Amino acid sequence: MILVSTDGTELSDKAVHTAAKLAKQLNTSVLGIIVVKSKGAESAIKALDDVKDVCERAGTPCEVAEIIGTSVPDSILKTAQERDVRFIVMASRGLGTLGSLFIGSSTQQVLAKADRPVLVVR
Repeated sequence: MILVSTDGTELSDKAVHTAAKLAKQLNTSVLGIIVVKSKGAESAIKALDDVKDVCERAGTPCEVAEIIGTSVPDSILKTAQERDVRFIVMASRGLGTLGSLFIGSSTQQVLAKADRPVLVVR
């Protein structure tokens, strides 16, 4: 299983498409998650529905989950460990020339702490 974290943005959508394609090639499934502070936000539901749609179009098995947490990186890492995913796919903000020296703080923290491969999509 490949975990892909989304926040519903266009850049996260690239990560979702990448995860769906990779899962298809590796004959595995996708676990799409969004980390929220409280359950049931309309934007979170839409983001997860988008993950399901992308995976369905790619012919990739998929499940989605809203993860309640105050720390996005910690929630991603905990879910990856609990579900024993093969690797994590995340987006990184494109911030131009100077910004390219930096990765989004959540992505940076996941990269630093992960005990499994992390694919960063830009």
